[in-house]
Amino acid sequence: MQKHAFSSGFTTNIEYFKAESSETQKFTLIYTHGFAADPWGRKPEEIKNWCIKHHIGFFRYELAGHGMDADNFEKSNINIWKKQILEIIDTLVDGPVLVAGASLGGWISLLAAINRPERIIGLLGLAAAPDFTKDYEDFATEEQKNTLEHDGKLLFDKEGFAYVITKQLLESGRQNLLLDKPIIPIDCPAVFIQGMEDTSVYWPKVLKIAEKIRSRHVMVKLLKNSTHRLNDDADIQEILSALDTFLS
Repeated sequence: MQKHAFSSGFTTNIEYFKAESSETQKFTLIYTHGFAADPWGRKPEEIKNWCIKHHIGFFRYELAGHGMDADNFEKSNINIWKKQILEIIDTLVDGPVLVAGASLGGWISLLAAINRPERIIGLLGLAAAPDFTKDYEDFATEEQKNTLEHDGKLLFDKEGFAYVITKQLLESGRQNLLLDKPIIPIDCPAVFIQGMEDTSVYWPKVLKIAEKIRSRHVMVKLLKNSTHRLNDDADIQEILSALDTFLS
């Protein structure tokens, strides 16, 4: 991996595998990880191996405020993350792009597909979480809302996992909501994989995403016993199977 300084002022680790074989497929897969996570776990590693096997370029990166840039977490937001992936598409990779995103990364991938339709040939959402910031706003107590207004941030502790939600994150989320629109203007093929035991993203959300996307080529895979992580052997096989559908 190497460090990259983005135009937004954030510097994070990236990895870019360029397929140089004569069998190279004519696209690059860009993987975007989830909220308060990183792109170095099993899922992205398995996806990278799939890319290598099929002679496909692979790009993964740390979102601003994550990984090596974790100290800047509270300064990051949806607009900054959207700008990051668009900068990658515009300046760091060539040719057609397949975007794959987990959780928050699924939201960022959807935003990329909307903003760069001429470059993006497909989308893979893994427990995709568009509009997740609105969920915090909808379910916040009056006490939490007052804390956010007064302090500009709030510490959430869910199932033993603590993270900070900032006022600016919520504000940027409102500017990028998708599910409140009648149509999500994406025309490329899209596949969504969602665990029905996911306690972070309630599974009916994926049906709403599929319903609103304008593309006629949308597939949803509901995995009855899978969680938000989509990290078990069976989950990985479903992910790789979904990727195979983009080879044609």
